[in-house]
Amino acid sequence: MRIKVYSILIALFLGIEVCSITLAGSSVKLSGVQFSLGSFIGEGTVSGLGNTDVIVRMEASGIPRVTCTNQGGGLVPGQNPTQVSATSQAFLPADDQVVKNGKSAFRVVISPPPTMDPIEAGCPNATWTAHIDFVFWNRATITVSTPSQAVLLSQDYSCVTLADPASVVCGRN
Repeated sequence: MRIKVYSILIALFLGIEVCSITLAGSSVKLSGVQFSLGSFIGEGTVSGLGNTDVIVRMEASGIPRVTCTNQGGGLVPGQNPTQVSATSQAFLPADDQVVKNGKSAFRVVISPPPTMDPIEAGCPNATWTAHIDFVFWNRATITVSTPSQAVLLSQDYSCVTLADPASVVCGRN
């Protein structure tokens, strides 16, 4: 009988914990999200955090503009390179002045890889090197999670990037 009571209490406690995590996660919101270049920058405000440490992670992908270089130093543009992806994150500690009243500004900066596989970059052959000069970002995802990887919010964006003048505009999916 005693084991049954403990089992019921433990199940009740775990159920309450799962519900409180789910409820806290459902109130997390992103606002004022803007994207810019210089690398690929996402910034805005995350609210509904309570007194919780969170990680804001941004994943992005796009089509690179590539320069291929041969052993003699000759340069040619890459032809039809494959997409590149990059990720960055920012830690927002609750015990710091970063999270105030359950709200915090965030800024996540993604730097694309400087080089890529010469064949994937569209270079003439594998003996060339491929340097990424610019990325036309077309997709971004911002995820807010706890340090234990519990996802509180994930938001997808579609982006259009221009090279001249360098600019990016992203809209929420």
